[in-house]
Amino acid sequence: MNIPKHLKILSILVFAYAALAAIIGFVIFPPFADRDPMSAGAPGTDNPVLQLGLRILPSVLAILFLVILGINLRKLKPWARYLTLVFSLGSIFFGLVSLISGELNFSIGFLIQVYAVWVLFRPDVKEAFGVKNKISA
Repeated sequence: MNIPKHLKILSILVFAYAALAAIIGFVIFPPFADRDPMSAGAPGTDNPVLQLGLRILPSVLAILFLVILGINLRKLKPWARYLTLVFSLGSIFFGLVSLISGELNFSIGFLIQVYAVWVLFRPDVKEAFGVKNKISA
């Protein structure tokens, strides 16, 4: 089946978001920024390699998660649609909670998540994923 236009755009945005996360992750938390690897990481560990791994692992997992989602959205995998919806709705919720609590850290990621929810609820996209519309007559 042909991939709807907005779904193509969304998958590109997911890939771009992953790339941006990688760039920001390595600029804000560069792996070898400080000479003392014990300054950040899990308390009680004295292994510098473990410390470095614990610092980088969350960013790598998040980037990998986004890339896998983007690929499987293009492959029209139903689980990717549901997982993207859960991720996007959760991100929107926590973004709104953050905004209400006075933190003004509004980001482009919030707009991407709003766009993702809009795209994934479109009738043509739902049809592409094989989701039947429940219309009561």
